[in-house]
Amino acid sequence: MIDRCDPEIATWSSQGDNFVVKNVEKFAATVLPQYFKHSNFSSFARQLNFYGFRKLKAEPILTADFDARTACYVRFYHEKFQKDKPELLPQIKRATKSDMQSKDDVESLKMEISNLKECMAAMTAEYDRKLAEVSFDCNRRIASISGDYEKLAMVVQQLLTKDQTASAAAAAAAT
Repeated sequence: MIDRCDPEIATWSSQGDNFVVKNVEKFAATVLPQYFKHSNFSSFARQLNFYGFRKLKAEPILTADFDARTACYVRFYHEKFQKDKPELLPQIKRATKSDMQSKDDVESLKMEISNLKECMAAMTAEYDRKLAEVSFDCNRRIASISGDYEKLAMVVQQLLTKDQTASAAAAAAAT
C-alpha cells in the first residue's frame, strides 16, 4: 500500500522503519478507499492501533527546529512493518479482547494502587495522630505517678524519721 502510494501523499521514512502520511485529506480520499470500505482516517488510525502500530510524534525540541511543511505529517511505527521486509508481515497480529482486557486490568490495578496509597496515607496520618495522643497520655500518667511517688517517698521518710526519733527516745528513757 505504501509502496504504491504517491510519495507526496504517503511514503516510507528514510530508514524504512515507519511510514509517513504527508497529506491526511488526500490519503483518506484517494488511498483508503482502494483498500478499505471507508475513507475515514481516524478509523484507519484506530485499526492500526489494534494491530500494535503506534503514532510517532514529531515535536520539535527547539522552536527553530519547527518545520511548518512537516508539522502536519502523521507517522506510524510497528517493529514488524518495515520497508522491503514482507516476511515480517505475518507476525503482525490484531490485539485480542484478552489483550484489551489486560490493558483494562492494568488501568484498573493502577487505580486500585492509587486508592490504596491514599488509604495508606490516611491510615498513617491517623496512626501518627493516635500515637501522639497515646504518648502524651502516657507521659501525663508517668508525670502523675512520679508526683505520687515523690509524695509517698516523703511520707515514708517522715515515718522513718518519726520511728527513729521514737526509738532514740525509748532507748534514752530505758537507760
